[in-house]
Amino acid sequence: MKVTSLRQNNLSRRSFLNAAGMTIASAAFAPIAGSADMSHRARIEAALANRPTDRTPMSFWWHWANKDRSPRRLAELAVHLQQRLDMDFIKFSPYGLYSVVDWGVQLNVQGGETPILAESPIQKADDWLKIKPVRSDAGEYLIVLEAQRIALEMLNGDVPFVQTVFSPLTSASKIAGPGKLVQYMQDSPRQVHAALEAITETSRSFVERVVSGGADGVFFANQWAGVDLLPPDLYNEFSKPYDLQMLEPLKGKTWFNIYHLHAHDINFDGVLDYPVEAFNWHDQDYGPSIAEMRKRTDKCLIGGITPSAGGPLVAGSTADVDREVMDAIQQSGGTGFILGPGEVVDPSSKPENVDQILKSVLSAALS
Repeated sequence: MKVTSLRQNNLSRRSFLNAAGMTIASAAFAPIAGSADMSHRARIEAALANRPTDRTPMSFWWHWANKDRSPRRLAELAVHLQQRLDMDFIKFSPYGLYSVVDWGVQLNVQGGETPILAESPIQKADDWLKIKPVRSDAGEYLIVLEAQRIALEMLNGDVPFVQTVFSPLTSASKIAGPGKLVQYMQDSPRQVHAALEAITETSRSFVERVVSGGADGVFFANQWAGVDLLPPDLYNEFSKPYDLQMLEPLKGKTWFNIYHLHAHDINFDGVLDYPVEAFNWHDQDYGPSIAEMRKRTDKCLIGGITPSAGGPLVAGSTADVDREVMDAIQQSGGTGFILGPGEVVDPSSKPENVDQILKSVLSAALS
């Protein structure tokens, strides 16, 4: 294949790399259950198709506080974590406010913790009308795109890669600050809708760049997917239409999109029909369990690992981690499942407990 055919055939960078000499598992799915040489992509594709795998596919993610705003450093940290745990895909984890800084959000980066909101540009309802589309290839977005480029270059096409993006309503809540958005939705819906339209336009443009840059899909994080936070009628008005504007254009362009249901009490009626390949949620912290979730959807499930400080990774032993992993695999039934955390993992997790995840997965494959 000549390099000039990349533009002619409208291939993404990742597709070009695969076509130039890397095996695409969907085209030639050679490994079978019980084999020891399935590629990372083959395992993920099998899980999405509810087929057996040689071992349970797995991934893991957390944040690197105040180390992740340098593109190269973020890329290196993500790839090194993948190599350490032999992860089957990378859920790329830029810091959580990257999507809103270019709208005037001021950050507090002191104390060595993950950046938090220091000052919001929204002080009154009409301030939402000042939220206009911004460039998705500049500012903080460019930092994330460059980090993705470096990571994919390091991975050389060997490991599936999904980029973290936020639902428009989630970004709006990060702009407004904690506890303020619902009141604006109720009292000033016109202004909030105007801002959501601008946020969605920018977010869609960013996702297009993410995909054209080689990502296999997105990790679509929605922090308003619970009925405890947002009644279904408000969800259907302020969240779902904008979510679908981001996700529906991915059909036929990506193959591995994950919907992260960040919720205590999931709005199942509102979310299970989303056009994604997998669901990720707080199965250990808030439920439902993996077994219960399987009764609600036949899509791939990602979970099983408690991310919070009270879980085995932080407060337990390697034996506790092993029990949690084995229980998750058993609940899954062995197919249509990827082992992973229900949320970003607490960075104070014990190193030996983190390493135990892979040991347990390999042990389960031999049992």
